[in-house]
Amino acid sequence: MIFLRKRTVFHVFLVILAIGYAHSVSAKAIGVFSAQQTCPAYVSKNKLTNPDNTQILANKKYDIIEANKPDHASWYRVILPTAKPKERWISADCGDAQLSSGQGMGDNGNSSNCSIAGEADSHVLALSWQPAFCEIKPQKPECKITDPQVYQAKHFTLHGLWPNKKSCGTHYAFCDDVKAQKQNFCEYPEIKLNPTSQAALAEVMPSVTAGSCLERHEWHKHGTCQAANSKEEFFDLSVDLARQFNDSGMAYFMNRRIGQQVRTEDFLNRIAAVLGSSARERIKLSCDQGMLVEIQLSLIADLTPGADLERLIINAPAQSNSNCGETFRVDPIGQ
Repeated sequence: MIFLRKRTVFHVFLVILAIGYAHSVSAKAIGVFSAQQTCPAYVSKNKLTNPDNTQILANKKYDIIEANKPDHASWYRVILPTAKPKERWISADCGDAQLSSGQGMGDNGNSSNCSIAGEADSHVLALSWQPAFCEIKPQKPECKITDPQVYQAKHFTLHGLWPNKKSCGTHYAFCDDVKAQKQNFCEYPEIKLNPTSQAALAEVMPSVTAGSCLERHEWHKHGTCQAANSKEEFFDLSVDLARQFNDSGMAYFMNRRIGQQVRTEDFLNRIAAVLGSSARERIKLSCDQGMLVEIQLSLIADLTPGADLERLIINAPAQSNSNCGETFRVDPIGQ
């Protein structure tokens, strides 16, 4: 009798253990991952092993076979036919996942509560080093500008200001009538700004003048998820933050090193010197082909117009997954 009870208790323990294990493992998923940047493709996401340095490429699509969790996945397993092994893990931060219906997400990769405006708990300010961006995407209209005296040759340019909701991962987006990403940004509805806001945005976002419609994408995907500002106010705030970053001394730092290799540690030390020590843990550096292409700076949820950038950084969430290694190159425009 005692033996039977012990066996019963042991079986219950095994069932509980199995249930716990079932909840901890990854979930099967079917869909397509649209890469927005070049990122490493890992054999093991836990150990970050990538023995052959395989990468996914920006603007390419990959078949999803698995997600690390059923909802709000932070990793997806995709198929890269030429890699060995061909099944690889990629970070959700590298693009957008479009999962088949019935797998915890809608057709646009967002769960239903990840498209409600005004629920951001932080922001990300994304700024590009335009010369390097144009090395990666030379087909963009704004990349035909090669004058070394223009703004984008000497300053970080505005990619976007993104409201974030932690529970949604990278899927807090499309909070208005437009519910899915367009392949061609000019397919989004037009964004009309007053002349002053339009001129200011055109200076820090070269695509506005070139006509590649990045501002439409940024508003419909990200701007609609903040409820505090009109279109003009949202873009005016974005422009001001981009200018503050450049004027802090970071544009000068880059200009002095155009065409040179820069130690990542030197860049981070300069960030800490001009924007406070907390900025080191709140900036993500993205490199491609050995060049710094973009920085993403973590900011708090309440972005009061006119607020000092340093104050917006201090209590923001920490960033991670910079991929620049020990050094990166500061690319000159048109080369």
